[in-house]
Amino acid sequence: MAFSQSREQKMCGIWGMINNGAPQCDNSVALAAAFRYIDGRGPDARGARQIAYRGRAVTLAHSRLAVIELSALGAQPMVDADSGWSIVYNGEIYNYREIRATLNGAGQAFNGGSDTEVLLRAWALWGLGALSRLNGMFAFAALNEKTGELWLVRDRFGVKPLLWGRCPNGDIVFGSSVASVASMVGTDIDTAYCARGVRYKAYETAQSGSPYKHVNAVAAGCWIKFQLSPERINVSEGRWYSLRDAVAQRQAAMADSSDADLLEECRQLFDSAVQLRLRSDVPVAVSLSAGLDSASIACMMQRHGARTHAFSFGAPSEPASEGPGTQSLAKAAGIDVTYVWPRYSSWDLYEMLEKTMAFQEAPFSGLSPIAQNAVFRAVGDAGFKVLLGGQGSDEIFAGYRKFIVIALREALRRREAAGALRLMYSLALMLAHEASQARMYWQNLGRYKDKASAFRLLDWEAGAHNLWGEAGMSLADRQIEDIQQWSLPTLLRYEDRNSMGYGIETRLPFMDYRLIEFALALPTRMKIANGYGKWLLRGAAKGLVPDVVRLNRKKRGFDVTQNWITQGIGASLRGFIFDHSAALRGALKTGEQLDKLLSNESLAQDPDLLDEALLLAWLVDPTRLPRHHARPSRMAA
Repeated sequence: MAFSQSREQKMCGIWGMINNGAPQCDNSVALAAAFRYIDGRGPDARGARQIAYRGRAVTLAHSRLAVIELSALGAQPMVDADSGWSIVYNGEIYNYREIRATLNGAGQAFNGGSDTEVLLRAWALWGLGALSRLNGMFAFAALNEKTGELWLVRDRFGVKPLLWGRCPNGDIVFGSSVASVASMVGTDIDTAYCARGVRYKAYETAQSGSPYKHVNAVAAGCWIKFQLSPERINVSEGRWYSLRDAVAQRQAAMADSSDADLLEECRQLFDSAVQLRLRSDVPVAVSLSAGLDSASIACMMQRHGARTHAFSFGAPSEPASEGPGTQSLAKAAGIDVTYVWPRYSSWDLYEMLEKTMAFQEAPFSGLSPIAQNAVFRAVGDAGFKVLLGGQGSDEIFAGYRKFIVIALREALRRREAAGALRLMYSLALMLAHEASQARMYWQNLGRYKDKASAFRLLDWEAGAHNLWGEAGMSLADRQIEDIQQWSLPTLLRYEDRNSMGYGIETRLPFMDYRLIEFALALPTRMKIANGYGKWLLRGAAKGLVPDVVRLNRKKRGFDVTQNWITQGIGASLRGFIFDHSAALRGALKTGEQLDKLLSNESLAQDPDLLDEALLLAWLVDPTRLPRHHARPSRMAA
């Protein structure tokens, strides 16, 4: 049977179910509930299909954000009748044109121009062997109606989400939305996930990608296979990509390369990564700050003749924001910028907090995700569907300050005197140039203490993790941990959920697997030198990015410098927590200090305390949907 497909503007989301019962099962109620969660990922079309196989019913559903092949020829679920494969897919295969040409040479014909059809035909022809050919971000479900096999597959680095779980009645459900899956399989909170996230600011990891005990994430670079039969559903899993192996191979391949060769290769790889991500049938914008990463992308877009419109969190008239620096860069490079620096009422801030929690479907740290949400809303309001961003550069090119310490530790362990002296010099320069931010750095060092920690609001305890890495770990190995464990998975989740909540696809050139493998394989001297991280990238950007940005040593994150806590966020958090204290029983400590701990002053001064309060606010309604709310009774508190 086929469910109806609508062209309403109801962004890309996927959902599916394997029924434990008979093939005549009517999944319309479950499907309608699922669309309430995944409609936010794809406003351009809905599609669903139910297939019967040997006593079971399988439903595949898709909400579409049309970016490539805007016609109905790109609609999903997409079926290849000859092979029996059907697919629902979220993401982009950036090199789809090249793969299409190869498939044409193998005798494959195409009906439309979508990357979905290329992925479907590649999977049908090559199976798992297709995945290593793909340059992109993707999460897909592929069902073969002839063999009864259903595969869930996720990209190398988990840029796009894919969750699954088993319902109490034995049905299996999967999709892009963790809240949708949890609402069907169970909403028991994984307190270890939550406590680790609050303590170490790392929620998603290689082992745990869900805040619910019964909801599993398909791990990055991995697959899950369900083999259907009348008696049972057999489940198997495997890994199709190993970053460590790929980096080791890359290190061996570049062993004889000169520094000049590596510099040129870096330029070419970055150029290609940006150029591929400009492929789109809709306008493309860029997220811009005064930093090297986004500036490199914006300037490379300019070089390729793309009309470059940027969005930046900050205001040129606000010295405490990145606005002045971004304005200087934009003028020098000729880039049009929309500055996002909203002034919210207390009710507006409550709505933004609520919307961010609903989009994220999981707890988050700090106010930056709320500010990021505001930027994506502005991008959507301006009519853009695709936004390029700089996520990943710090992890792959060793841009974080901690990497200098880790590299120094490695050099001392290996008794590399010259390398250790160079790194000591870099460390001294970094400390001298960023002394004004010493307080912020000292606060952040708390997450690197590898000991169990009790909380002040949460009635839990976080386990101990060593974020510095083992003493014998190389710099590249520790960078891999950031990519797979301690940094990128959580940041990618923030970006995906906030952007897709407004129907925006974010494309990340620094997440190109070729660039990641290359950058991680570089010798330390090409990553850290003269007080800079990202040394080779800075060299590759010479002549592309103005030196005032390229050679700036000061680093700042996605700061929220407005007084949002005192202007309304603090009152919103108190409203959530005090009004729902009964629902929070077991998670919330009680005592006479609660009012003091939740005061605006305490929340503004202590980022860890703020994160505890944000988690409690999320726990009030973990599977919430964006909607209009009555004003909380303690909003004015």
